[in-house]
Amino acid sequence: MNSLLRKNLEELRSRQPLLAERIESEMAKLEPGDFTVTDVSSGRWVKDPSGKAFFERIVDHSLSGDCHMVLGVGYPPYLFKVLRGLPKEALAVVVIEPDLRRLLATFSMTSVYMALPRGCRLSFVVWGETALVDEAVAYNVVPLGIFLFTQARKLVHRGIAEVEGEALSALEAKFWDVVRYRVESLGNSPEDTLLGIRHGALNLPRILEGVDGKDLVRIWKDRPAVCVASGPSLKRNVDLLKGNEDRFLIVACDTALLPLLRRGIVPHAVTTIERNLMYEVWMPSVLEEFPEECRGILLVSQSVSEPITAGRWPGPVFVVGKMDSPADMWLVNDVLKKNTMLSGMSVAHMSMCFAVGVGASKVALIGQDLSFDDDGETTHMEGAASLTPDGIARELAYPRLEVEAIGGGRVKTHQMWYYFLQIFERILPNFGEDKVFQCSERGAVIKGAGCMPLREFMARFGDAQRVPRVGEEDVKFGSAESEVSGILVRIGRAKSDISFCLDVLDQMEEEINRVSAPALAPARRRQHAMKVAELLDRLHGANRALAFIGQSYTHLSGVVIAKTRFLETMEDVREWTKVHLDMVSSHRVNLGFMRQWLDYMEAMLSLNVEGEVSMYRGLRDGDLLEPLGEALERFFESGESDLLSPLGLSISDMLCRVDLERQEGVHPELLWMAAKFLALQGRPYEARRLMGRAYGMWHDTVAPSEVVADFFIDWAAIEASHDLVRAPQFELAISLLDSARDVMPQWTERIDSLKTQVLESQRRYLDAVKLVPEYDLQRRLMERRNAAQEALLRQDLPRAFEEVMAMEEGLEKYPGDVVPHLRWLSKTALDCLGCDDPQVDAACRRAIDFIWEIRDRLVPLGFPFDRRMLDYLRDKGVDVVEIQVEGSQVP
Repeated sequence: MNSLLRKNLEELRSRQPLLAERIESEMAKLEPGDFTVTDVSSGRWVKDPSGKAFFERIVDHSLSGDCHMVLGVGYPPYLFKVLRGLPKEALAVVVIEPDLRRLLATFSMTSVYMALPRGCRLSFVVWGETALVDEAVAYNVVPLGIFLFTQARKLVHRGIAEVEGEALSALEAKFWDVVRYRVESLGNSPEDTLLGIRHGALNLPRILEGVDGKDLVRIWKDRPAVCVASGPSLKRNVDLLKGNEDRFLIVACDTALLPLLRRGIVPHAVTTIERNLMYEVWMPSVLEEFPEECRGILLVSQSVSEPITAGRWPGPVFVVGKMDSPADMWLVNDVLKKNTMLSGMSVAHMSMCFAVGVGASKVALIGQDLSFDDDGETTHMEGAASLTPDGIARELAYPRLEVEAIGGGRVKTHQMWYYFLQIFERILPNFGEDKVFQCSERGAVIKGAGCMPLREFMARFGDAQRVPRVGEEDVKFGSAESEVSGILVRIGRAKSDISFCLDVLDQMEEEINRVSAPALAPARRRQHAMKVAELLDRLHGANRALAFIGQSYTHLSGVVIAKTRFLETMEDVREWTKVHLDMVSSHRVNLGFMRQWLDYMEAMLSLNVEGEVSMYRGLRDGDLLEPLGEALERFFESGESDLLSPLGLSISDMLCRVDLERQEGVHPELLWMAAKFLALQGRPYEARRLMGRAYGMWHDTVAPSEVVADFFIDWAAIEASHDLVRAPQFELAISLLDSARDVMPQWTERIDSLKTQVLESQRRYLDAVKLVPEYDLQRRLMERRNAAQEALLRQDLPRAFEEVMAMEEGLEKYPGDVVPHLRWLSKTALDCLGCDDPQVDAACRRAIDFIWEIRDRLVPLGFPFDRRMLDYLRDKGVDVVEIQVEGSQVP
């Protein structure tokens, strides 16, 4: 090994230690030999020791852009010249090379790392093993922001591509698979993660009072397990479980529970993972049809799942944190010191991980197709809870691809299922060989899982002893007083950590302002920018949940941060400053939210609330309606505003154990009070649904005008409020305020003031929200509606007309949004035509002419043309007649 090769391998080891170790291991297996090079006028022919030859052309190696992919290292000094040709702003280079001899030749003859621009990262992909590609991505792509690398420029060595194109393409595909996996692993959004933290706090009683994980291991260790998902192949073998329930630990995914129970198969456990709206897909129907059977089934729920899931479950519960989520590990593991488990990203991953986690000897997966049925359309077994029109449409909308199928051939899957398949294949090596078996009768092959029919699995591994249920064994429920004391201490520490993070944000803001100070040289600005980066690292190092929440914003902002990092122009400074101030602002909001729910948990565990909260702890569903109604009346009649008082906490916990949206016997007054309470907690989305039900129950009934107007005003305030993953419904809020004014016209001044506040809130929302380009039109339409409504409040009808006419640009893409406003425009213009105000009259004429000009686009949409338009057109000298087109009068 010459000194240059040794130096390059040392550099590689500091960046990609796994790859360096693999290279050194493979070097010993290589046969000795030399490359031969033959120069010609347009380049050179290169033959490696094995006899493979490729042609290397003379090319211009000057490049542009921030990120680069180089496919093929060529023969030295090819790669060295490529790296030398990078622009100074280059940030990252990924080199893909399937031949180790060529890479070693490059390392032996050139100092590749010395050729890089300052600050540019270099990584290599030589083999397709996931761990090695992960390492390359983690070093070179993740720190810069994954979304930045999706814009990478690609340089392909044409000679190597001609002789080893298949190997190059396979490595490149593997690289992008890992990048896509990393993108998906960012989570849905920061708001989605915050929703999980809120749910974790609301789930606190169920986390503490649930089954102890050690007991589950004790009663189910070394028993064979069958995990049941709801793929279309489930119909082929699910009935084999009937009569064999005692021989296997049966773990059902939430969407598969109903088909199992309808076949008389009662599983030992059911798993659920989603944090948002999964409850209503499966649980109400299951509890309605099989309430008694559910008493004997253990619910394994994530702490991020909707609180009503574990709150309403009639059987034992085991609420856990996701070991693969930093936010969950912070809350459930670090603060509460309670159960966490590897869960993957789907309920099927969770079922498998649960079975392995409790010590199952062997695990079978059935209904785990991760693909469409052979017809290319069927997504789930008939009767599965997720087989809804919305669910089917969502599955069919994903981009499709083909993967290796069980039993041979190929099967169609889609992008999300393929992502889930990757996760299975990443998790399985942690369990050892011959632990998990793919026993689905059709679907995608899962590498790392043995493949056998379920009948064979049952014959080989079925247990002779009966597998007990949780309720039949002596298991521990709840947390000891000493545990609660420890939790309170850790909550206090977590709040102190948040205070520290807020102090760091103050320091960051000071440094950001220094960066943007006038008359400062770029070098001085970069010094302050480096300090900001150091403070951001310190911030994320101090709180792993905050780091996880902030990663999506950091990745999305990576392009701007990279392009402006030299801070050489005032435009760069302005963009860099805005991005970093936005980051500081979002982190302050995140920390405030986390502190709010730490305060909630701290109050819930305090001794002075125990009596009030525990009084109705054993009740759920209809049994809670009377005490909940009485508690809400006390809360609002007393003018109580402290949500963390014993009464407030008791109400909050009761709302986690009754489904007011579906519960029979509930009164609309109770729904109204509960909605107002939820809104005070910052949960307006849940409140909206209760207000909607209350309105439906009150519809066509008589009530005092003041009460009706108050109801509409409260509802409007709820609809106009933000709630994490749910956007405010500003248009509905305006409509509800209009209804309130219709009922109580004497409140017009007050209601118009509220409308102004809603419109201002909508304007701030539109200014602040970051929309991807394809949603730009939708944003502009919202802005036009907002401006028109503001003009009407100012009694500026001509301006309102102009804004509505400008909405015409969205007529084809969003007819449901645009046509109602154009109908209003037409009717209002005809109503006001000929009025005394000449400006209004002129605006009316412009509006009617506008409707006439776009009539060909309106007719197919069923636009109702007013007969008064005929007279207007005839007065202008237009020869028109009236015809009927599918019920519309068209001039």
